[in-house]
Amino acid sequence: MITALHLRAIGCATLLAFAGNFGTAQAAEDLGKKACAQEAKRLCANEMRSFSRKKVEACMIAKIDQTSPICHAAMLRIKAEREALRPK
Repeated sequence: MITALHLRAIGCATLLAFAGNFGTAQAAEDLGKKACAQEAKRLCANEMRSFSRKKVEACMIAKIDQTSPICHAAMLRIKAEREALRPK
């Protein structure tokens, strides 16, 4: 028997699914940043204290094998962006 509560839950799930399709890349990027921030504190403490984003990113890329899958993916994206900007 479907109740009003079931219908409300289905409606919410549907809205979240549609919203998720529009914000998936942004949500993944936010998760990556959040995961990497915690890992950077652990893996690159000296660079974090320098407040230099480039130094922290370079350290995290150097230690990429020690990162979680979410952070690993974010660091690969950052590495690719850096390489694309590098003069040829």
